[in-house]
Amino acid sequence: MQTRREFLVSSALATAVGLPRVAFAQSEDSITIAIGDEPTTSDQTVAWTGVDYNTIENYAEYLFPRDTGGEIVPGLAAEWKYSEDGKTLDVTLRDDVVFHSGDKLTAADVVFSYERGMEESRTVANRLRSFDRIEVKDNYHLTFHFKNPDVTFLPNRGAAMMASKAYFDRVGEEEFSRNPVGTGPYKFSSYAVGEYVEVERFDDYWGAVPPIARAKFVFVPEETTRVASLQAGETDLIMACPYYAVAGFDAVGDVKTVKLPVNHPTMSIVFSTQNPEDPWHDRQVRLALAYAVDTDAIINGVLFGVPQRLAFLAPYEVGYDPDLKPYPYDPEKAKALLAEAGYPDGFDMELNYAITGRVQMNPQVAEAVAAYFEAVGVRTKLVGEEWEAYRSKYNAAKEPGSSYVALFTHGRAGSPDPTYNLGLFFRAGGPISIYNNPELDAINAEATATMDEEKRGELIKQAVRLIHEDVPSIPIYNNFAVYAMKSNVNFVPTQGFNFDLVLVKDMSFA
Repeated sequence: MQTRREFLVSSALATAVGLPRVAFAQSEDSITIAIGDEPTTSDQTVAWTGVDYNTIENYAEYLFPRDTGGEIVPGLAAEWKYSEDGKTLDVTLRDDVVFHSGDKLTAADVVFSYERGMEESRTVANRLRSFDRIEVKDNYHLTFHFKNPDVTFLPNRGAAMMASKAYFDRVGEEEFSRNPVGTGPYKFSSYAVGEYVEVERFDDYWGAVPPIARAKFVFVPEETTRVASLQAGETDLIMACPYYAVAGFDAVGDVKTVKLPVNHPTMSIVFSTQNPEDPWHDRQVRLALAYAVDTDAIINGVLFGVPQRLAFLAPYEVGYDPDLKPYPYDPEKAKALLAEAGYPDGFDMELNYAITGRVQMNPQVAEAVAAYFEAVGVRTKLVGEEWEAYRSKYNAAKEPGSSYVALFTHGRAGSPDPTYNLGLFFRAGGPISIYNNPELDAINAEATATMDEEKRGELIKQAVRLIHEDVPSIPIYNNFAVYAMKSNVNFVPTQGFNFDLVLVKDMSFA
């Protein structure tokens, strides 16, 4: 009889594919990139989910960009300065920035972008919970006012991407959304629904001219199809390269991989805890399930040892607690806790997961998790769905009385600032939260408004430990974003985003 570890390893190996040598067929001035999902919008003011930004951030920009090392640097905002109390931020704009429509960027566009973003995008609205108003001094000088200090504003690059008010006023809502214009190094070119988005270099860009003239982002949700497209020379770079393909690609010589470690999201088992009728409403049951899963075996046997697992934050993040450890694998303890909670014979549960998307190998991980739950008596029905249906069901789990468990891309390590993910994924009413804990919300609100790094770190430690002990989610592994590309493609991914991106400006051909 196979051991649990042997089962996981054999299941993973069964998914592996042969990796023949790769064909080279791209032109010298264009690149084709396979991404895991189709964006939900082309309008930068409406964008709210990770799949939107892969294309949009190539033609639209924030006020405060990051360099590839993850540091906030001057961009559309040439200079900025906080007041001593952290409640105002004076900003000076560059005076030589033009939108792809030919309109100049001014303070009026900044006001328009923030007002529209807060109204249209749940992500922007969440990022700007402490925001009050913008005071315009002149076309290139303005002051941001905050109700409370907000340490996440700059790490989130100012929260909203810039759009042209003049263009919106001239063309109206429909054309504005269908043919977006930004200030980025590339301009939006075309969009074929269900197939691709194309961008081309913008000759009047205010910054450095990017090496590659054109890029096509093709939507390839199924990971083996992405791998096959690279092998066949149909694409030059693929996102979310499945972990089973990494070693083979690195060995053949025609392809190389670039890894971005400790990158959001943290793949987790997430519980809706609002329904008292659910067994997992009981914290002791959730704790039992944490002990039931051998995450090391999943990482090494299913995920080929590529990612890692943290208790919560990464060592480089503010509030990291070296004393906080992941729950160990202990199936006997899991069974004992279930019996103490009144479930000596287990119970029935559905585990939802996405069968496609930008995160690698969801089905294999879901199958492994279900096998571990079954081993301690929790009869687990796997429910795999395409991304949109899966995400809709997750959003519905916010409603009181919901009964829901999912393998979900939760937020722990790798955010612009720890308080941001705490608010996004664990705050009552957070855009991606199905958790409710007033004590946590109070601690995180204080941490978000605390400018002193040491004090803020202690508050974050409190918040993280509270979540760890209440077990509203069980981290399985911290994502490593893996990009696979032809050997003649150079790409430097940017550190410090809360999701993986492909910015064509940071690509070139050898």
